[in-house]
Amino acid sequence: MKAYFEALGKQYCAQPDIYLYIPLIKIEPIGKHILLTKIILCSTNDNLKIGKPYVKNMYILAQVISHDQETKQIVFKKKRRKGYQLKKGHRQKMTKIKILSIVQINGS
Repeated sequence: MKAYFEALGKQYCAQPDIYLYIPLIKIEPIGKHILLTKIILCSTNDNLKIGKPYVKNMYILAQVISHDQETKQIVFKKKRRKGYQLKKGHRQKMTKIKILSIVQINGS
């Protein structure tokens, strides 16, 4: 089973038992479970569900593993013949999650 979901403005592909890095979610107890409800598309072996805009009665159960930072991105600015150079670095904060299961709720 595979599902595409939206988290904080970005889209990700989820399968059970994989690890993903998503933008920082401020949840302190490491190991806490979270529900991701904004599922855009879900596919099984013979079934495909497309949301308008989200699939109803489905959610993804995930576990927070850690809070990390990405590798440093270098921001370099220069103006020719002016003696102007500026070099800065930026590290985005990320949350590492483990996808536990993709669950469908049977309902109307």
